[in-house]
Amino acid sequence: MQIHATPLASDVGFPLGFSGLGTAAGIKKNGNPDVGLLRSQPPARAFGAFTLNAAAAAPVVYCREVLASGQPVSCIVVNSGCANAATGPQGYQDVLDTVAHLRSTGAVDGGVLVSSTGVIGEPLPMDKLKAGIDALTASASGSNAFAPFHQAIMTTDTFAKVSQKSLSLGGREVRLGGASKGAGMICPNMATMLAYLTTDIDLPSDYNTRFQAVVERTFNSISVDGDMSTNDTVILLANGASGVSYVSLAAADQSAFDTALADLMRELAQAIVRDGEGATKLIAVEVVGAVSEADAKAIGRAVSNSPLVKTAFFGGDANWGRVLAAAGYSGAKLTMESLSLEFCGVKVFEGGMPLPRDEEDLAERMKARDVSVRLDLGLGQASWTYWTCDFSYDYVKINGSYRS
Repeated sequence: MQIHATPLASDVGFPLGFSGLGTAAGIKKNGNPDVGLLRSQPPARAFGAFTLNAAAAAPVVYCREVLASGQPVSCIVVNSGCANAATGPQGYQDVLDTVAHLRSTGAVDGGVLVSSTGVIGEPLPMDKLKAGIDALTASASGSNAFAPFHQAIMTTDTFAKVSQKSLSLGGREVRLGGASKGAGMICPNMATMLAYLTTDIDLPSDYNTRFQAVVERTFNSISVDGDMSTNDTVILLANGASGVSYVSLAAADQSAFDTALADLMRELAQAIVRDGEGATKLIAVEVVGAVSEADAKAIGRAVSNSPLVKTAFFGGDANWGRVLAAAGYSGAKLTMESLSLEFCGVKVFEGGMPLPRDEEDLAERMKARDVSVRLDLGLGQASWTYWTCDFSYDYVKINGSYRS
């Protein structure tokens, strides 16, 4: 039985100037919503991070080109049910045709971004996608709620992954809102995941450096099953509708915005792992005391991707030896004599030796939905945290019939 932590609020609204809608166009076999439209008026400055998979899908290739041009973005169109990946030149042409069709409706006065998610290797059913776009653009105005748009981008997700923030900066209110989807084929960099972040502050183009750094600590630090997707996309849109400019703010207010955005992205990233296919637990893997962030990240990734670690957590087995083994083959520098290891707040290994512990108490702690692993390498000051989930029987069931 799949168990989930409490989902994020489903009544999240957009910041000023943003709206979204979703519709069922028949792309999904189950008849659920499958085409979403996110709009910004005025057009927004766009920042993006994408999969590093060499087999990147056509929409990813197109979005990279749009963002490289620096063109303001007024619309994102997303379809679920078909990834438009490994579809050859026709796949890219279908993206161009999608954009052209959207422009023909008169609903766009700026740049357009396109995302797809679903089964790899199948062509986009363009007649259905265009009909969905027609239905969405025929609406006089979009919804201020994220829910209709989010429902259209979901695949095997079981709950809404949406969140919002609001803070006073420079004497005015600034809002942030976001939605993510993903539950399987989740592994940096990044996952079968889409994430759309919106804010009504005006951000400078060089904010991209900060944005990419936060992506590394959030969406690039999660793993469900160790598989990197072809369609991963994280987009941040900033339209300035609040009248607040980031560059004009005091340093303290800039820091407050940075923190709010990082918190939003972390919540949405963790929600993906909480909803991992078949998952019953969210596992935080914290690595501290490393000689470099690269080493800390490598260990976190190795532990998070280990099927043996993940199945042990599903069974409630504090098999710490599997964690040590994964850390050892990660390629990071470590010594057994300086390393200490904790499971759910209980230290189980230190100084090269296992420690005595209350097995019943530890087993009870491991029944929680949120559990933790902490490795202190004792070699330096660098740290990194990964989030992963356990492997249950349901993961195999879900993925054994994904195309059905």
